[in-house]
Amino acid sequence: MTLTMHIGEFKARFSEVVEMIKNGVTIKVIKGKSGELVGYFGKDLQEPKPLNRKLGFFNSQGVSISKEDLEWSDEELSDFDL
Repeated sequence: MTLTMHIGEFKARFSEVVEMIKNGVTIKVIKGKSGELVGYFGKDLQEPKPLNRKLGFFNSQGVSISKEDLEWSDEELSDFDL
């Protein structure tokens, strides 16, 4: 079960929240009138899976870009006048 709390209520009822979390409840904490997400608190939360990003134009061109392709040494950057 997931409960939603504003950050002020979460802070004011922290001892109760800890007991709820021990009993398996997940707490979604929000702030402000817009309901901006602060975070989830719970016992057995799963880590978010990393997003697999599509390469747009390059996706259909057979081009593969890895993280290493986007890392340059200082010497390489100076060759580019950066």
